[in-house]
Amino acid sequence: MVIASTTIRIELGIGYVLLLPLWIGVIGLLTGRVLGVHIGRWRTFIAAAVGWLIGLVGGAIALGQSHPHPALIIPLSVFFGVLAALPVAIALDMVTHGRPGSHGTLRRAVRHPVRWMKSVLSPIGRFRELVGNARRENLLHVRYRNPAALASPDMARRVRLVLERSGGMFVKFGQIAATRSDLLPETLTSELSSLHSNVARLRLEEVQEVLGTELGEPVQQAFASFSVEPLAAASIGQTHRASLHDGRAVIVKIQRPGIDDIVRRDSAVLSVVARQLDRRVEAAHRVGIRDLADELITSIKAELDYGREVAAGLRLAQGHGANGAVRIPVVHPTLSSGRMLVMDEVVGRSVSDDAAVDAAPVERAELSRRLLGSFLDQILRDGYYHADPHPGNVLIDAEGTLWLLDFGAVGQIDPVTRDALQGIAAGLSLKDASVLARAVRYLVGDNEIDMRQLERDLSILLGEVETGGLSPAAMLGVMDVMKQHGLRPPRSMLLLSRTLLTLDGTLKTIDRKFALATEAQDLVSRDRYDALGTPEEVIRRELIHAMPALRTLPEHAETLAGQLRAGRLVLRTERYAGSDQAVIERWLNRVLVVVAGGAGALISAVMLVAGSLSPDVVVRDTMWSLGFVGLTCGTVLLLRTVAQALHAQTASRD
Repeated sequence: MVIASTTIRIELGIGYVLLLPLWIGVIGLLTGRVLGVHIGRWRTFIAAAVGWLIGLVGGAIALGQSHPHPALIIPLSVFFGVLAALPVAIALDMVTHGRPGSHGTLRRAVRHPVRWMKSVLSPIGRFRELVGNARRENLLHVRYRNPAALASPDMARRVRLVLERSGGMFVKFGQIAATRSDLLPETLTSELSSLHSNVARLRLEEVQEVLGTELGEPVQQAFASFSVEPLAAASIGQTHRASLHDGRAVIVKIQRPGIDDIVRRDSAVLSVVARQLDRRVEAAHRVGIRDLADELITSIKAELDYGREVAAGLRLAQGHGANGAVRIPVVHPTLSSGRMLVMDEVVGRSVSDDAAVDAAPVERAELSRRLLGSFLDQILRDGYYHADPHPGNVLIDAEGTLWLLDFGAVGQIDPVTRDALQGIAAGLSLKDASVLARAVRYLVGDNEIDMRQLERDLSILLGEVETGGLSPAAMLGVMDVMKQHGLRPPRSMLLLSRTLLTLDGTLKTIDRKFALATEAQDLVSRDRYDALGTPEEVIRRELIHAMPALRTLPEHAETLAGQLRAGRLVLRTERYAGSDQAVIERWLNRVLVVVAGGAGALISAVMLVAGSLSPDVVVRDTMWSLGFVGLTCGTVLLLRTVAQALHAQTASRD
C-alpha cells in the first residue's frame, strides 16, 4: 500500500513538473485577474514562478506525508501560488513600473545577462573617468562653486577640456549646451561652441553591416554607386556620397552601431552628475542644471531616430518651393530608415565661410532678409520650423540659394500657442502692455492672473527693450515676467526663444549689421499679412470665433428673462461634479473596499483563534474553514486595492 501511494506521488510529481508552464501560466493569469491591473508579461511570469514555488511547498506541507488524496496538491499549490504571487507582483510593479524602458531592460537581462551586466556596470567606470578628468583640470576645487565663476573664461576653458577628454556623447552634450545662451553665460557657450570630437571612422565591415541591415538588399541594387570612403564622421553617425540609378547625387548618413548603448551609458552618468551639482553647487542650481541635463539627454535621444528627421524634412519641404530663395534638400524616404538617412547632395558651403557668401550674386543684407523671412513663414504661418539654424546647418550655393540641413531638431507650435504668439508679436510691435498681457493670459489659460500687475511689469519690459517685434531679447523678457508671476511658459515657447537666439547669431554671421527685431517687424507689417493679419482680418477672425456664442445669446437672454419674471430662476452650484465627482467616488470605493477587507480579515483571524480553542472537532473545523476563507478574501481585497492605488500613482507620475 505504501509502495502504491509512493508510486502515485512520483507519477503526480512528474506530471506536475511536465505541466509546469501550464501551472505558471494559470497562476499568472489568476494573479492579473485578481489584482485588476496589467503589470506586463515578464513581471507576471516572474511573480507566477515565485508563487508556483511557494505554492508547491505550501501545498506539500498542507497535505503532509500520508494524506489519502495526494492529487489535492494541484489545486492547493495553485491556490497558495496565487496568494504568494500577489505581493510579489505588487512589489515588481512598484519597483519597475514607470521607468522608461523597464520592459526592455528586464527582457535584455533575461535574454543576455552578461551583456546586461556590462551595460549596468559601464556607467560606473564612465563616471570615474569623468570625475578623474575633472580632477585633472581642478574643477572640483571649492573656488569653482562660486556663482561668479560660471561666467569666467577660466572655468569655461576647463569645462571644455574636460568634455573633450571625456569624449563620446559628452562632446555632443557640450555642443548642444553651446546653443543654450538663454541659460548659460556667453563666455561658456562661446567656449563650448569650439568643441571638437576626434571620432574614429567606421570600419568597412561596420558600414556594410548597417547598409545590409537597413536596406535589406545589396548596396548595388539600391544605389548606382556608393563611396565607402566617408565624407565626414561625427559622434552619432557618418556620411557617404552615393548616386541613385537615375544619376542623382545623394548623401547617405549612417548611424554608428551600438550608439544607443553609448548614449544610454553617458546619459545615465550625465544625469547623476547633474543631480549632484544641483545639490552641492549654487551656480549649477541657479542655471537649472538638472532640467538642462534632462533636455540635453532628450535632444540626443531624439537625434538617434533618423525616421523623425525624414518626416521633418518632408514636411519642411512642403512649405518651400523648388525654386525658392531658401530650400530644403529632397529626402528619399524609401531608402531611409531609423538608422540611415538619404537626401540629395547640396553643392554649397556654410554661411560662416566669408568667401562663399561674398562670391554669391546676392548681397549679404538680402540673404539675411530671405533667411529671416523663411523662418517667419515657418513659425507664424506653418507652425512647424527648423529649430537648429546655426551656421553649419545653413549652406549657400553659387547662385545665392540658401539650403537648410539637419532636421533632427524641429519645433511645432499648436494653434493656441500660435494665436498667442501673434498677440505677443503685436503687443511688442505696438509697445502696448495690455495687448501683451492678454496674449500671455491666453497662452497659459489662467484666468486668475493679476492683470494689473502683469501689465505693469510688461510695461517696464517694453521700456527696457530697445526695439519691438519678435526679438530674442523681447521673447526672453516676456518669459522672465511670466516666471515672476508663477506662470510656466510652454515648451514650444522655450524652444522658439532658443531658435530665435541661434537664428540671430546666424543672421549676424551673414551680415554683421543685420537687426533681427527691426527687420522682422518690417517683414511682418509689410509682407506677412497672412501670418498676423490686417486689422480687418483680425476683427473678422475674432467675430468668426465668437459667432456660435453670439448666435445663441438672444435666446439665452430671453430664457433667463422669462424665468426671472416667473420667479422660477434658481441659481445652484455643485461643489463636487464632473471629474471631481468621479475622483471622489473612486477614492470612496477604495476606502470602503479597504475597510471591508480589513474588517473581514480581522473577524476571520478571530474565528481562527476561537476555533483553535474549541474542544468540539466539528465546531473547530467549521470555524477554521470559515476563518480561512474569510481571511483569504480579505487579504485579496486589500492586495487588490494596494495594487491599483500604486499602479495609478506610478502611471500618473509618468
